[in-house]
Amino acid sequence: MKNSLLAPFILFMAAANAQNIQPKLKFDQGQNLQVNLQLKTTISQQAMGQAIDFTVEGNADHSFMVTNATEDNSTLKHSVDHVGFNFDGMGQKMKFDSKEEKDLKGNFGKPVKELLDKKYDMVIDGNGNTLMAIPEKIVLGNDDARMAIITSMLKDIFDLVQPPKKGMASFFKVLPDSGSTKGKAWTESYPLSNGLFNAAYTISDINDSTIVVDFASNSVTVTKAEMMGGETTTNMNNKSTGRIILDRLTGIIREKTMKTDSNGTTETAFGSLPVTSTTNITITVK
Repeated sequence: MKNSLLAPFILFMAAANAQNIQPKLKFDQGQNLQVNLQLKTTISQQAMGQAIDFTVEGNADHSFMVTNATEDNSTLKHSVDHVGFNFDGMGQKMKFDSKEEKDLKGNFGKPVKELLDKKYDMVIDGNGNTLMAIPEKIVLGNDDARMAIITSMLKDIFDLVQPPKKGMASFFKVLPDSGSTKGKAWTESYPLSNGLFNAAYTISDINDSTIVVDFASNSVTVTKAEMMGGETTTNMNNKSTGRIILDRLTGIIREKTMKTDSNGTTETAFGSLPVTSTTNITITVK
């Protein structure tokens, strides 16, 4: 008798796991999505037989205000609301918080104030693909050479200000456009402004409240900077692993965690210097 009662329940659960999840995003007009990014990056660079280590812990708050929402597309206004970091390297320590007036008047205040002033609007379809962004690109002022190392280590924060390109994935695009089931896998590949990006995704779990996506990616980046008055070129190979948790009802990202290990070289007037780095990022959305 017990087995006969359990059978329908087991069949129901099996059907739920095999259910085809449609990737349509559901936004409410007037909704304000608050996004927090936490990162920690460590870099070790070899120079003249010695290792030079840098560490930065950064955080940023940014938001998407839903100004229009329909079945077919949504319009969101993006702004960066707060930036903070702690830096330790080459015998120097620096702390910055954009909520502190004295910090905004310091050396790092100008580029951060510029970041906080920049906003963009984007129109995305129901899957999160970008239909339009205004402006299409945001241009920031020249970096202070004294801050180049910190700016580079906080690239994930400074890139928040840039709108997605038309036809590319927005922040909210995670699932493939076709329906998804547990175990479904897919890949993506696209050029970066300074390299190439490849990634593979798998839906590892679907339950009553969330969809869990595991991913692994690799990229190659080439960055030019200035060091002691001379130009440098850094070539890095980056490997990342992480997990994305989506709200099952709305399809909106709740959390993303990612670890990136990188290695490469910096070409300088003094020769080729080996570089390694590790970055841990946690993104939460409320």
